[in-house]
Amino acid sequence: MKKKTIFGILAVLVVMIAIFLIVQGNSGKSKAITVRTGEVKNETIVEKLSTTGTLIPNQTQTLMGTGNVVDVFVKTGDKVEKDKVLATYDNGLQLTAGFNGTVTQVNIKSKQADTNAQQGKPSIQLDDLSTLKVQLALSNSEASAVAVDQKAEITSGNETFSGKVAEKDPAAQSTQSATGTSASLGAVVTFDQAPEKLFAGFDVDVDITTNTVENVLALPIEALTYNDKNEPIVFEVKNGRAKETKIEIGIQSDKLIEVKSGLKEGEKVILSPSSDIKNNTEVTKE
Repeated sequence: MKKKTIFGILAVLVVMIAIFLIVQGNSGKSKAITVRTGEVKNETIVEKLSTTGTLIPNQTQTLMGTGNVVDVFVKTGDKVEKDKVLATYDNGLQLTAGFNGTVTQVNIKSKQADTNAQQGKPSIQLDDLSTLKVQLALSNSEASAVAVDQKAEITSGNETFSGKVAEKDPAAQSTQSATGTSASLGAVVTFDQAPEKLFAGFDVDVDITTNTVENVLALPIEALTYNDKNEPIVFEVKNGRAKETKIEIGIQSDKLIEVKSGLKEGEKVILSPSSDIKNNTEVTKE
C-alpha cells in the first residue's frame, strides 16, 4: 500500500511539473501584436473633390408666345438654323431661333390658343446640343474648395472626359423641399472637347482637382488616426514597440496624406491600427 501511495504522489508531482513547465513556456512566448506597416516617403499629392452633376445644353432658348397659333413649322428633334421662324401667331408674333440648335420641346399646335405661359411651360424650346456642359450644385464645404479654371474629369459609364470649371455663381440659392430649406452654389464644368454619345439631362460623376503639392512628405492615409483630443496621430514602429506620434497634416488624396511635421522620411508607421494598439504596445511586422 505504501508503494502505491508513493507512486501516486510521484505521478501527481510529474503532472504538476509538466503543467508548470507548459505555463512557463507560454508565458515566455511573445505577446506582440502582428501589424502591417507603411513608409513615410516624398510624394506628389493630388487632392480632388468628387461630386455629381447634370449634363445640360451649351445654350438654351425658351420661346414663349401668346394668342392663337397660326402655323408651327417644326417638331421635336428638328435641327434648325439661326433666324429660322419656328411658329407664327394671329397677332403677328413670330417665334424665331436665336442660334443653330435642336428643337427639344413643342407645346403648341396650329389653329389652337397658346396657354403655355399660364402653365409655366415654353411654347417651343431650342437647345444647342452640339456641346454639352455639366451643371453642379455645390454644398458649403464644396463651394469653398472649387475655383474657376480648376481641372476636372467627367465620367459617364466607362468613359472619362477632361474639362475644367468654367463658371461659379457669386451667391448660393435656397430651395424649399418637404424636409426643409437647403442652399447650394451653382457652378459649371465644360468639356475640353465636345463629347459624343452623351445626352442632356443625365447625371455624370465629376472629379475636380482642388490642390496639388509636389515632393512633400506623405504617409498612407490608412495609417492616420486620432487621439481622444481629436488630434491627428500615427503609431510608429520603434524597437519592436508602437510609439504614438502626434503629427501635423496637410492635403490628402484617396491614398496619401501630407505630413507637415512630426515624422521623417523612411520612418515606419502602422497601417489601420486596431484598438489594441496603444503607446508602447509590443508589435511585430508581418
